[in-house]
Amino acid sequence: RLAGRAHIAVADLADDPWIGPYPGNPCHDVVVLACEYAGFAPRLEHSSDDFHAVLALAGAGAGVALVPRSALRDTERGGVVVRPVEGVAPTRRVFAAVRRGAEGHPLIKPVLDALGAAAGPA
Repeated sequence: RLAGRAHIAVADLADDPWIGPYPGNPCHDVVVLACEYAGFAPRLEHSSDDFHAVLALAGAGAGVALVPRSALRDTERGGVVVRPVEGVAPTRRVFAAVRRGAEGHPLIKPVLDALGAAAGPA
């Protein structure tokens, strides 16, 4: 019903069934907090920590979901309409911990560089 919009406000999804990660997954907290900031508690009807499954459920009409952009790369969307969140988008923080002095190791540095590039500007 909202697929024709360029952006969607989280508040406009208050009455929809939701698909989200299981409690304990940091992305679950992002979904719950985004909905709380929009003035409602999401009615989580389906849960999966696999974003391919989340997209498949959304494509089957089982509900709406917030999915990180990184989970959409190289992913078959099969009937799923993806729209950015209107206003301030929910965010999460990803940390990489390495032993002091190991950040320049030839097996670790490319991973840290890739994470930095994927995160974009700080």
